[in-house]
Amino acid sequence: MSTESYKSAKLATPKDSAAILPASVQKWNQTRTEYPREKTVAQIFEEVAAATPNAVAVVFSDQQLTYAELNARANRVAHKLRSLGVRAETMVGCCVERSLELAVALVGVLKAGGAYVPLDPSYPKERFDFMLEDTHTPVMLTQKSLVSSVPAGRNVTTLCVDEIAVSSPNGTDANPSPASKPASLAYVMYTSGSTGQPKGVMIENRAIVRLVRNTNFCEFGPKEVFLQFAPVSFDASTFEIWGPLLNGGRLVMMPPQASSLDDLGRTIRKHGVTTLWLTAGFFHLMVEQRLEDLRPIRQLLAGGDVLSPRHVQTVLENLPDCRLINGYGPTENTTFTCCHTMRSGERVPETVPIGRPISNTQVYILDEEMRPLGPGKTGELYAGGDGVARGYLNDPRATAEKFLPNPFAEREGDRMYRTYDLARWREDGVVEFLGRIDNQVKILGHRIEPGEVETVLQMNPGVSQVCVVAHAEENGSKQLVAYFVPASGAAPSSADLRTFLSGKLPQYMIPAQFISLASFPLSPNGKVDRAALPARQVTAGGNTPAEAPSTELEHTLVDLWQRILRVERVGLDDNFFDLGGDSLMIVAAHSNLQKTFEAEIPVTDLFEFSTIRTLARHLGEQTPSRPSFSEVQLQGQKQREAFARQRRRRAGGAI
Repeated sequence: MSTESYKSAKLATPKDSAAILPASVQKWNQTRTEYPREKTVAQIFEEVAAATPNAVAVVFSDQQLTYAELNARANRVAHKLRSLGVRAETMVGCCVERSLELAVALVGVLKAGGAYVPLDPSYPKERFDFMLEDTHTPVMLTQKSLVSSVPAGRNVTTLCVDEIAVSSPNGTDANPSPASKPASLAYVMYTSGSTGQPKGVMIENRAIVRLVRNTNFCEFGPKEVFLQFAPVSFDASTFEIWGPLLNGGRLVMMPPQASSLDDLGRTIRKHGVTTLWLTAGFFHLMVEQRLEDLRPIRQLLAGGDVLSPRHVQTVLENLPDCRLINGYGPTENTTFTCCHTMRSGERVPETVPIGRPISNTQVYILDEEMRPLGPGKTGELYAGGDGVARGYLNDPRATAEKFLPNPFAEREGDRMYRTYDLARWREDGVVEFLGRIDNQVKILGHRIEPGEVETVLQMNPGVSQVCVVAHAEENGSKQLVAYFVPASGAAPSSADLRTFLSGKLPQYMIPAQFISLASFPLSPNGKVDRAALPARQVTAGGNTPAEAPSTELEHTLVDLWQRILRVERVGLDDNFFDLGGDSLMIVAAHSNLQKTFEAEIPVTDLFEFSTIRTLARHLGEQTPSRPSFSEVQLQGQKQREAFARQRRRRAGGAI
């Protein structure tokens, strides 16, 4: 959807457009600052590169690029994309892992005038294909190491960034002429959709600039070292990447393979990371098990879900030089809407607030009639300002439903985003988050619409009805549980349903548990009574024979898995993920395992050897040691090849 077409789309109108904000709310929303609002991301980056050409821009392991080198390589990519027809509003697929090439690719796409579309190589083929078709991308950027694992067979030109960027035809090192404007599309990032398909959120250049230039929630500048730890398909990466690159700071790329708590701590120390963003789950684990590794951090941002006051208090009491920032915001408002900064010596309330609107952002809490509420009253949170997305790609109906005319804005034509989050103002102008109006949940920091999982699971011929809900664990994390009524005869097994979904959804969207019911409890209006569904079961374990562990190592691993997974029994051939495990549980199990054996074990081993039998055999055959960088690269390549084989197998192709 172009800038013009979204402006002309029919949008819902608030019922009381003449409503006036309470004086206190008007004051709290006076967040305007002077920032380069009329410049694009590419223009600002070029200014920074010209001013500090010899400063280190991006670091990956023992490799690095200065701003001048990054600018030159990105220019080569940009000129190549221009030669293929990329212009303003052209969407370019980027299937590039965290690396120097990722920074080159993203800067190059924006210099060409296009918009990047992050594509995760681990996505199932159906989801990968949908995103390419939805964006109509004519070009996809990738890496030589990923070519074998990227699904093939499409009418898309595929280019390897690491081949384009190192060659230098005449004139391609020079900055290309500007092709985009501040209101031009910068990226399209997909979030879960209740209709069964992901939704592409369209973010413009100005929204990125608003996030990282002359803002009030975080310090940016040449002295700051940011770590990119989030997947590029996750909107936290917007802050992680453009925060340093548009302010002359240093961007450190975490290696792309699965990372342990130890890996994270080692990277922080090695590269002197000063600014770090973590999902709530990873933050809680680091505080519990590797608190000292966070000591060098000056700005620690955490979010994606509710933060535990106990863990926050631990940080404030033990890391006096660290500012802890609770960051809140939907993808549709460009990473952050509100932030709450906490410092050593402060008292943490029972619920950690989400804070105040960041610069050039407004927050409105409205009642059911869309009338503004003052302090102390619960309502729905709406976000306004320069971070609001253009809308959803190819979905004018959803855009009209969620992006509304802003009756409180100073500029005519401005819109606000309806979050469906419940919140209230405190008397001091701080916002408290109070939950969701709908069933949307956060799992491992990712926003998930249970309706999307339900729609896909309903496609299974063995399922008649399905209801997916999130259950909170004791540590505050959440897991999806799928309740279903079998179509007829014997119910499909959990393993069969998990395999079915893994061919269609990302791993983080697959329920941890599948519970078969004869029928669903219904409310008086005939809808499924979610509150009356059975509690999440502490499962007995997998379906494999209960072969008892025979060695001390197997006993140790079984005990560890039972504790982490909260299951009563683990068979030697049960798969960690089939028992409800996820990537965060793997990290927790890995940390415990290293402490038990007092040795370094690559966390990738737990992904590769995901049963007690195979893991015990692997650990028994070698003395764990820290892998070399080349070994880490090899492990990552093995994971990518495994993903590719799984995709081909699910699609019915040859392995």
